[in-house]
Amino acid sequence: MNGQLTPVVFAVNQEYQIMMYVKDPSLMWVKVGDKTFYDESNGIMRSNTKIHRVIVPMNLLDKEKSYRVYLRKVIDRKPYFPEFEEVVETQYMFKPVPAEGRVRGYHISDSHNRVDGPCTAAKTYGNIDFLVLNGDIADHSHFEENCLFLHEIASEITKGNIPGIFSRGNHDTRGFWAENLNEFTPTDRGNTYYTFRIGCVWGMVLDCGEDKVDGHEEYGGTARFHQFRRRETEFMKQVIENKETEYLAEGVKHRMVISHIPFTLIKAHPFDIEQELYNQWVHMIGEHIKPNMLLAGHMHCLKIIRPGDEQDAYGQSFSTVLGATVKKKDPYFAGTGLEMEQGKITVTYTDSLQQVLNADYI
Repeated sequence: MNGQLTPVVFAVNQEYQIMMYVKDPSLMWVKVGDKTFYDESNGIMRSNTKIHRVIVPMNLLDKEKSYRVYLRKVIDRKPYFPEFEEVVETQYMFKPVPAEGRVRGYHISDSHNRVDGPCTAAKTYGNIDFLVLNGDIADHSHFEENCLFLHEIASEITKGNIPGIFSRGNHDTRGFWAENLNEFTPTDRGNTYYTFRIGCVWGMVLDCGEDKVDGHEEYGGTARFHQFRRRETEFMKQVIENKETEYLAEGVKHRMVISHIPFTLIKAHPFDIEQELYNQWVHMIGEHIKPNMLLAGHMHCLKIIRPGDEQDAYGQSFSTVLGATVKKKDPYFAGTGLEMEQGKITVTYTDSLQQVLNADYI
């Protein structure tokens, strides 16, 4: 990987988290209009990191439509009179998601260490307004470099010019670096579930954690996702309570729920977990939020499961879009383009062979 990548602008709640891979220890700050924001921890500028994060107000960047990134490489960060190289400044243009009219996005999940394939599939779909990275971007999180595949893909596709959304997958929870994955990904103050609002699109990111019971021998006692999901349920209740500033806010025209694991399905044993809790999720979401779709991965297929279909396990009132597939021991990848207009969503599948595979509608 080169010494640095272009930044990625992730949407979380009412903020953008501008994240950037920089190989060498450096200070980073961002200027939007006449306001400056720093990558700092309790007042101390961070340099001992490969992924910088600067949080800026969403409405400010949407208004200004550009931002400047400042990097200052460390020569010697000694306790007194630290030494640095000259500041390097780079400007990036930014295109907010439209507040009305047609909106286009692309969904990538389950790329499992592939970079070129997902990028080619997304480019085959064409111009987009936002990018969704929906988990299992790496095979696992055992090596630090695996945590960077997310940034390689997002940087190449977005060029720092459009927003991205990230959702953690079950493979992301495995390995030595899994407990530190939050350092590499956008979160809501450490939580991997959150809502976002980009233009006329409102969304909620959910995180199912692992796909088997916590006590499964595969995890060796490291998984504690049952309590995590219960906390997530309380989060959803809070979102519903705050509906007027969330999914019923003025200007919201499209609603989506994003989750790596499609919790609307019941899988075969040992993957048939949390049926009572997932049934609760499906009905809370369907009765209150009424999303246009659940956007999911995990199953390694391209398919829409509609209410009443054979795989509709809990009586969902919204469609589940399964939006990515790969071939084992092959660089092949296929993902999903989404075109949203009032009253209709066009789902288009494209792949790493630059093929448009199929189109469907919700």
